Amino acid sequence: MATTIAATPPLTAASATELVGLIRRGDVTASDVVDAHIARIEAVNVRLNAVIFPMFDEARAEAAAADAARMDGRPLGPLHGLPITIKEQFLVAGTPTTLGLRREAGHRADHDGPSVRRLRAAGAIILGKTNVGQLLMYLESDNPLYGRTNNPWHLDRTPGGSSGGEAAIIAAGGSPLGLGGDLGGSLRVPAHFSGIAALKPTSGRLSVLDTRPGFFFEQDIIPYQPGPMAREVADLALAMTVLTAAEPGEPDPTVVRRAWPDPSLVRVGGLRIGVYDDDGWFAASPALRRAVAESVRALEGAGATVQPFRPPDVGSALSLFLATLGGDGLRSLREALRGELVDPHLKGFIASTKIPGPMRPLVAALMQATGRPHYAQAIRANKPWSVERMEALADEVARYRATFLAALDVAGLDALVCPPWALPALSHGAGVDLTVNTAGSYATLFNVLGYPAGVVPVTRVRPGEESDRPPGRGVLTREALKVERGSQGLPIGVQVAARQWREDIVLSVMATLESAFTGRPDYPRTPVG
Repeated sequence: MATTIAATPPLTAASATELVGLIRRGDVTASDVVDAHIARIEAVNVRLNAVIFPMFDEARAEAAAADAARMDGRPLGPLHGLPITIKEQFLVAGTPTTLGLRREAGHRADHDGPSVRRLRAAGAIILGKTNVGQLLMYLESDNPLYGRTNNPWHLDRTPGGSSGGEAAIIAAGGSPLGLGGDLGGSLRVPAHFSGIAALKPTSGRLSVLDTRPGFFFEQDIIPYQPGPMAREVADLALAMTVLTAAEPGEPDPTVVRRAWPDPSLVRVGGLRIGVYDDDGWFAASPALRRAVAESVRALEGAGATVQPFRPPDVGSALSLFLATLGGDGLRSLREALRGELVDPHLKGFIASTKIPGPMRPLVAALMQATGRPHYAQAIRANKPWSVERMEALADEVARYRATFLAALDVAGLDALVCPPWALPALSHGAGVDLTVNTAGSYATLFNVLGYPAGVVPVTRVRPGEESDRPPGRGVLTREALKVERGSQGLPIGVQVAARQWREDIVLSVMATLESAFTGRPDYPRTPVG
């Protein structure tokens, strides 16, 4: 069996920005573009299982209406006629938002969520909804309702999660632009695994009223953020101008009103950028370290000042992340899974919440001693907290953010460049142990901080650089080595982050890196068979 998908025809290899221009000028019709992307989805989805709720009939009707509007000379929105896809978690009228729960298969939303509403108002045409991990809780896109999504670069690998369906279909040329969400790397990790670009905005930049309530512990200390995914950085910037546009009516209480900054006004040559390829928590693979080193040279070539940076106490940040999200002892998660077939990725996580309080220190010590420090950390963190303890936890998160900001201030840094994840795309099933608080530490950190962070593809794993990890007895080392073996050819991305509300800096640095790497032979373009 072939391990990749077939080649893409030219129209579906075009960027969102290019397609909008072609439609606006009349070089192609919206119907042409929509039909081409539907044909591409039909060609690849049988092997990817990325689009789990197609909306093809509606998309064709909307494309015909978009063409008529252009012929009539009516005003055209910034995304007029552009086909897009939407992660299953988001509310789209008439479609399911199940988060992979079988009992919710009959759900149909009665309205569009805020981000979807903005995209539609700008002229975008939704082709369908894409697969997720069950309850969005792990970095693979697999669940008992829709099944498993495969990575177009290698079908034995995952495209990541929980926005992995979105990443896979964009990478495969079935969609030029998509909407995903990020609570612990769920935009950036799939982008890295799949060889595309993605942006997690500053916490509070976009609405969090896009999905169904009731499945999660309600807290606003570390909120998720919606964000765009695409094959090119310019498309992320285009999408963000739409997603941040003001709407009439009552202001959204989950959104902090801040003007959207223009990335074109940022001069990368005047920036001071910190860089690291090891966060002191989980060692990155050789290809990730090379990607960071080559990014340093590209940024220095653009005139930026680049210097080493060491993020403070990443382990503490991860413990705060787990404690915050599990502040009800994961009771809401267990309730959502009651009577459900539970995905294997979640079983150990759920079991850790049932350990009696007096036994927790002993079980955590046992996990630590047997080479499962990530389970030990989760056992210590995921337990019911009182209201007073949650308030204290919010203070601890605030103190960590202040410590991190002080480190940036001392170094005088405008941005950071680092790996988005410690490894190339995971083999299916490896996400049981390689999680947000292990190999995912590089991404999860910026959720704790609430900083904007994006991923841009830069290279692929080269022959001879799959792994230099010393063999070890621990579970994590063994699992990391399994993932690294056979990873030659998989895409590798670099992560860029900046201070709160400075998405303009993130996107500008990403665009500089994209420009430096796109002409290279190992740049991760749409995979071909």
